[in-house]
Amino acid sequence: MLLDFALPAHDRKLIPEGRLSGPMPWVIAIMLFLTLLVAAAGVTLADATQRGGEDLAQRVTVQIIEPDPVARAAQKAAVTRILRATSGITDVRPVPDAEVRKLLEPWLGSGIIDADIPVPALVDARLSDVPDGAALRVLQGRLENIAPAIRLDPHSSWMAPFFDLMSALTWLTVGILLLLLIATSAVVVLAVRSTLNTHRGTIEIMHMMGGTDLQAARLFQRRVALDSLLGGVVGFTGATAIILLLGGRIAAVEPGLLATASFPWYGWAMLGIIPLAVTGLAMLMARWTVVSALKKML
Repeated sequence: MLLDFALPAHDRKLIPEGRLSGPMPWVIAIMLFLTLLVAAAGVTLADATQRGGEDLAQRVTVQIIEPDPVARAAQKAAVTRILRATSGITDVRPVPDAEVRKLLEPWLGSGIIDADIPVPALVDARLSDVPDGAALRVLQGRLENIAPAIRLDPHSSWMAPFFDLMSALTWLTVGILLLLLIATSAVVVLAVRSTLNTHRGTIEIMHMMGGTDLQAARLFQRRVALDSLLGGVVGFTGATAIILLLGGRIAAVEPGLLATASFPWYGWAMLGIIPLAVTGLAMLMARWTVVSALKKML
């Protein structure tokens, strides 16, 4: 198929190549632009779901609910010591009270928190493996000996709906990606049929001079391939600019639900392959369209 680009110059003139002056490259550029953006969104969601899900599944937050601030501080220090001495726990971070108050202020207000509501003490712990229910119950039993009013919250439990949504969105992007590829193939078929009808007289003369259907198909393949490559360059450039722009905006967001959202290195490799794959698909569709149409016409 790559040899189809090495057509003699006099053969190329039989089907004029419009380059960027015709609508075909721009239509492919728009389709590829949307395809690449959808693919980038899918890769980002899949990567964030995988890395964020693994990280959250290994994290547990210990809540110490004690009205007396002095007893609460002592229990927090004792719980921190026990967690750091427990095998299987790789990281322990006592959350400062000021940080907890800052998290609650948007919902309760600073005045109410300071005056009426005791703020629970929090300790974040990261385990080496994903804990099961039995391991959490054993850990909670040990900590209850020091702080009776204690609660263990595995992050995976309250973040599970969020990551289920991200997984569903990832599959949705896969479906949209397939639909865009089908639409691009349909555009190529319609464009080739239109060009074939326009140059029908030329094709008939080629057949009278001994030309074959495959020789005629190569002419259309070359034109479609060039249009696809030119459109791919335009679409890839536009999509890259949008991805870099959005990546900078996401990086500026404070750590939170989007902390794990990033575009991985293999995503760029995939984005580079997609325009080439679309070009190959367009050439195959052009060959199939021309050969099947010529069998009915001649």
